[in-house]
Amino acid sequence: MAGHPRQLTGRGAAGAALALLPLLFLGVAFFWPLWDVLRLGLQIDGRWTGERLQAALSDPYVRRLILFTLEQAALSALLSLGLGFPLGWFLTRYRFPGRRLLRAFTIVPFVLPSITVALGFVLFFGRSGHLNRFLMALFGLGEPPIRVLYTLWAVVLAHAFYNAPVVARFVNAAWERADPTPVEAARTLGARPLRAFLTVTLPLLVPAVLSALALVFVLCTLSFSIPLALGGARYATVEVGVYLYTRGVVASFPRAAALAILTLGLSLVLTYLHLWGGGMFSARQGGVRLGSTVPLFTREKPRRALWLLYLLPAAVVFLGPIGAVIADSFLHPAPGGASPTLHWYRMIASPAWNPFIESSPLAAVRTSLLVGGGATALSLVLGLSVSAVLRRVRSRVLETVLMAPLAVSSVVLGLALLLAFRRPPLSALRGGWAIVLAHTLIVYPFVVRAIRPLWDALDPALSEAARTLGASPFATFRTVTLPLLGSGVLAAGAFAFALSLGEMTAVAMLSGPGAMTMPMAIYHFLGSRDFGAASAMATVLMVTTALAAWAWDRAGSRWLKRDGALAVSRPTAENQAVPGDA
Repeated sequence: MAGHPRQLTGRGAAGAALALLPLLFLGVAFFWPLWDVLRLGLQIDGRWTGERLQAALSDPYVRRLILFTLEQAALSALLSLGLGFPLGWFLTRYRFPGRRLLRAFTIVPFVLPSITVALGFVLFFGRSGHLNRFLMALFGLGEPPIRVLYTLWAVVLAHAFYNAPVVARFVNAAWERADPTPVEAARTLGARPLRAFLTVTLPLLVPAVLSALALVFVLCTLSFSIPLALGGARYATVEVGVYLYTRGVVASFPRAAALAILTLGLSLVLTYLHLWGGGMFSARQGGVRLGSTVPLFTREKPRRALWLLYLLPAAVVFLGPIGAVIADSFLHPAPGGASPTLHWYRMIASPAWNPFIESSPLAAVRTSLLVGGGATALSLVLGLSVSAVLRRVRSRVLETVLMAPLAVSSVVLGLALLLAFRRPPLSALRGGWAIVLAHTLIVYPFVVRAIRPLWDALDPALSEAARTLGASPFATFRTVTLPLLGSGVLAAGAFAFALSLGEMTAVAMLSGPGAMTMPMAIYHFLGSRDFGAASAMATVLMVTTALAAWAWDRAGSRWLKRDGALAVSRPTAENQAVPGDA
């Protein structure tokens, strides 16, 4: 019966056969290349040994990479909490014009291409950046007062820009689901608002806060583009170290493989701890009555104007870099001094070869769109296949294998595919196929996460009715299941496209002549100080990504509303369902 959990027995033979397709794909495109990395890092003259790992760990530079990676991740998580918790509080407690828009905006930094954020920080917080010029003009200073660029704090602040909205979302979601009855009881018993918050509300939010901190720590540990662009070799993380040993001046594939194995071990441990911690932290939730919101600014509550002390600096941190990129794309002087100008947009639409990116800007745009479209299509096919398999065969081992790319960092995946594409059968593929494959492996787990819950929530009686009327399994899927999954598939596709457009880590390992994407072109423009071209291309990339993210958020919201409606009507449906339905 469709939708009923089955064990891996004779009855699940069809599911096991179905599992062979994604397993075969992952075997060729993921596990085999990853095996090459392990062999290169752990084998010397055909002998398995840990000598290369020991040599890497005894290297002072590698030890510094590891310590700096953990230090910046911890500081980034704490600063993200400091910026994100008040934002989550603000969105939960107050109503004001533009509240829904602000809430939707919190998702933008998370899907924003990281190289565009790095560019924004250079343009806004740099010595000659917009903020320093404004402060120097305002206070008559002779020197830039802010010198944060290319320091540890530039990396930490950029990570907070990305991850504070993640913390805000966790806090907002947990706070909205928390039952307000205990707080109301405390206030009735005479507790002042601050005491009620510290003794009742805050303990309820601790699980969500710890879960968000754990997630942010993992994301910052595996960060690549931000430390590469804002830290350089001095403030490099382990991920950047793998890249430098692979594509740097002193390239050493064995040392890169050894460092990649250390990165892999670190990411597996952190992912396990996050999943374990997430389950523990999320134990207490489930309020049945939503709390009310209050007006933000009223004459009766003038103290709420103190929120401006948070909102104004937060607006500078979150909007300043994005605004600087957009403004610079129009205001950066063109050759000849014209400003404002559309010269930089005409330049990125030009098919002329550019020496800084070893390609034409238009070719980079076209490659990004083709790679994004190809990776989205492949990830949807693979994600639907994996979701179908995991519905039929409930096995933790199989699920771990099918979702394994989720636990491998992009730079390790890039190194693995770089090695794999040097020999048959993958060497037969040319151009950007390695990047398409890498992006597919990076984004398809998110497709599974988006589609599988929706598929599990479908009423199995519909597909059973189609099968009873003689439809084949494929016809049932095409005419019944897939239309019902439509909004989820569209949302997953939009998210996959946005992730692929902004992904730079694997591209940095795999790019070459004829395979230059927009993020890598921006990175090269940034390195050559060609800020006008970098800003114009970054603006196009941000707008495209924001539209995809908006579509993803809209489709996801509609799906949640529909899921909620189904949940309300489910008792009646369950009463009519046959025993054993999921």
